[in-house]
Amino acid sequence: MSSVTIVIQNAPYQSNNKAWHALRFAGAALTEDMQVRVHLLDDGVEVGRRNQQAPEGLVNLETLICELIECGLEVRACGMALDGCAIDEASMIEGIERGSMKALAAWVKDCDKVMVF
Repeated sequence: MSSVTIVIQNAPYQSNNKAWHALRFAGAALTEDMQVRVHLLDDGVEVGRRNQQAPEGLVNLETLICELIECGLEVRACGMALDGCAIDEASMIEGIERGSMKALAAWVKDCDKVMVF
């Protein structure tokens, strides 16, 4: 089985839509029977925050990431970035684990491809 690790560095709902495109790709890869892992880094940890209010006309990324987790997506969020954004476990979407650079390095070592958004 092919595998991909996706690193999301951008906050949700930005004009460049990088977080949304990353999750869209994750969904497409899951439908191709790939193992998909997402690591939220820097402002990207905001993608993992509960109770998101998507701006009008944009897809709610909390809903999307929850659906992807149900389909087998593995998600971790950088612990240092979580602390910097004052996001505790109670504020995180269920199914997202607190991660680290060491954990990300293990995923990168173990996967076939890495994508950074």
